[in-house]
Amino acid sequence: MAEEKMRVTIWFLCGIILCVYGLAITGSGVYNFISPPKVVGAELHLDFWWGLLLIGTGVIFLWRQWPGKMEG
Repeated sequence: MAEEKMRVTIWFLCGIILCVYGLAITGSGVYNFISPPKVVGAELHLDFWWGLLLIGTGVIFLWRQWPGKMEG
């Protein structure tokens, strides 16, 4: 019996990286909710929203490129 190898695409790895970066940036945004920095635009909490966007994009990449998923 020959085993079928699961192939990992570069887009799957990009999804992992986007999720990791998104978690780090979102964590920074949560911290900035607790103690806001004294900079212009801090009230927008762009780090929090940008982190969530990266996590969402990474999850889409992971879902579409999951190894072993049937193509068709």
